[in-house]
Amino acid sequence: MSVIEAEALPEERKTEMSPRDRRRFLFALAALSVTLFAGGMVAYIFEFRHQAVCAGGKQWLAQSRDDLGAVTYICPGGVTVTQGIIP
Repeated sequence: MSVIEAEALPEERKTEMSPRDRRRFLFALAALSVTLFAGGMVAYIFEFRHQAVCAGGKQWLAQSRDDLGAVTYICPGGVTVTQGIIP
């Protein structure tokens, strides 16, 4: 085989990931996951921080929590509002 023929042969493609490439990919995937999780938490806080429980946006007077995690709020005028898990 001559030099010209050897140069014309296509190079073999490497399809396996090296351990370094695998670590780099997993690190990037983990960083993306953490970033999306933190961004979702921040977006949730900003979206629902001013959500009114009582009608008219009034502040509730008292609250209590039951064993299943539902929260009961007593609003002005004696109105009771329950949020959370309702049995």
